Amino acid sequence: MITLPDFVVATYCLVGLGLMAQGLRYLIAGQFMHYHADVIKERWSQLGPPEQRLLLGLLKGFGAGMFCLGVAFGFVALVPLRASLALGAPTAAPYFLALVSIMYTAMLVHVTRFALLPGAAPIAVTITMCVLCVAAAAASAAAYL
Repeated sequence: MITLPDFVVATYCLVGLGLMAQGLRYLIAGQFMHYHADVIKERWSQLGPPEQRLLLGLLKGFGAGMFCLGVAFGFVALVPLRASLALGAPTAAPYFLALVSIMYTAMLVHVTRFALLPGAAPIAVTITMCVLCVAAAAASAAAYL
């Protein structure tokens, strides 16, 4: 049976892995994704080289930030948060993870819902990550009660 602290750490690590996977996807992309083409109604081959460079730069910059944030979530969950939960006394780790993870994933949900067509796969992924962050933050708070 999984304990509440284990659930919190595992959930934040899962979100971190999800962010790393999404970030890596954008980092290694050679062109934009099909759902980007659906929004702008042009295929990659229809864009000129300057537009392609700009879009690849934006995708890779976004991917780098997402990947690094995923690494940070995993590290903070596995080291300071786990230690804080073991002590039974909150440090800055649970507050940091709750605040940053919920804010980032909520903004990501907003951006993907605004920027992509309804039903695009990244919207469901970001909503799932946001829900997981809220559940981990609530479980983290309950672990200290």
